[in-house]
Amino acid sequence: MILRIVDTAPLPADDAPAARRETEADRQRRLAWEAEMIAEARAELDAGLYATSAEVKAWIDSIGTDHQLPVPYPRHPRR
Repeated sequence: MILRIVDTAPLPADDAPAARRETEADRQRRLAWEAEMIAEARAELDAGLYATSAEVKAWIDSIGTDHQLPVPYPRHPRR
């Protein structure tokens, strides 16, 4: 699912210490993970499952509040 993980970490600057830079192996793992997540999201859409935009907006608006909502997982059949 696309919204399973939201990464808000800033990318390291070009002058960041080498320990913080993404290695080629890390890059390949990240790209493989991203491809897997995209394939999973496409399969959910092909199955007719989705979360409504209102559910996603409510979840986003709740982040960082005292009443944070759970991630809206796809469950609505496409009409």
